[in-house]
Amino acid sequence: MNQFDWIAHTGCDGTPYNSLVSCQAGYETGADVLEVDVRTSRDGIAVLYHDDQPDVSQYTYEEWTAAGYEPVEKLETILTPYRGKPVAFNLDLKTEEAYAAAVAVVDRLDVWSQVYFTGVTDHLANGPRAKHVIWNLPPIPTDLSDDIYEERIRQYCQQAEQAGYAGINAQYGSCRPALVAQAHQLGLRVWLYTLPADEPLLRHYADMGVDALSVTDLTPAMELMKRGSTDGHRS
Repeated sequence: MNQFDWIAHTGCDGTPYNSLVSCQAGYETGADVLEVDVRTSRDGIAVLYHDDQPDVSQYTYEEWTAAGYEPVEKLETILTPYRGKPVAFNLDLKTEEAYAAAVAVVDRLDVWSQVYFTGVTDHLANGPRAKHVIWNLPPIPTDLSDDIYEERIRQYCQQAEQAGYAGINAQYGSCRPALVAQAHQLGLRVWLYTLPADEPLLRHYADMGVDALSVTDLTPAMELMKRGSTDGHRS
């Protein structure tokens, strides 16, 4: 079986979403990449929050908590404990503004070697940090004929390569062998999200040669894949 990286989806193994506890669980279980959602508060602080309502960007960090909303973690609180450790982060940017706030933290901690961006990233094309982008593919219908599918993914992969991105991030159901082959031919990594803890499904995509699989039920998924003599985890 081909080797691949495990991505711990935020909220993995029943932990609170976008929390230090979630990152700790993913790291301790052996994930190679920890995912968090990033937005920015009105005072420019990068915070971990998924939803667009209520809008965290309309509040300063202190105002948000004072308004009675559930406290949000700062990105810096999440990155600091893992600085220099053998794990990377997938910062899923929810807005363009979140990028500048996130970069300020990454620069301050000097952890660029541990950071990738997904989500809202089109504005990073051909920029100095494009190589940190794993570009979210536009939705691909699952019922396309092979010819149309291959033409579609050829265009997308070329777009990602020309933008200087490190790879592509696709919903697992839209991934066929042609996507992996085309991406790898252009030097792009292939990440898939978000798979259930289903051994045949996990092995199907691992054998396809993808570079990373994102799962929420991390511990069960990793245990399933450790059955037999081959472990999919990259050492």
